[in-house]
Amino acid sequence: MMSNNRRDVSGIRMCLNHSQSGIEEGLVELEQDFRIWFEHPHQRPYWSKLMEHLVSFRWVLDQHFTRVAGEGYLEHVACQRPGLYSDLRDIECWQWRLIDRLDSIIHDVQTFDSQRDEIADIEDEFRRLHGEILDEESQERLLVERGLA
Repeated sequence: MMSNNRRDVSGIRMCLNHSQSGIEEGLVELEQDFRIWFEHPHQRPYWSKLMEHLVSFRWVLDQHFTRVAGEGYLEHVACQRPGLYSDLRDIECWQWRLIDRLDSIIHDVQTFDSQRDEIADIEDEFRRLHGEILDEESQERLLVERGLA
């Protein structure tokens, strides 16, 4: 019979995977939006769609981080295994930095001026952020797995 703690952490794993899949879908959608905007930089509808998806994704990412850290899934795991608290705090700091970087990208897209700015620079920054978000998600999963150990 599975202990309540293992069952709880197993349920957390399932909820985390569901939440992370939404993040990954949003990243793929934004990657496509960036590519289309990059190919058609002077067509306002592509810029508008990208802006709409960036703002929406920022909300989704913020909600995900709120569910994961703070009083969320990872906090529950760390309560069960207090040795994981320092890793949880590192993940929380990482999450804030990711939100700050996303805010910077949103600002750069919002204030984009083709006479002054390069779309490729913004797109490159988004690609780097995309990779870091996936790395951060891996650390979330690792913390849950360590909570199960």
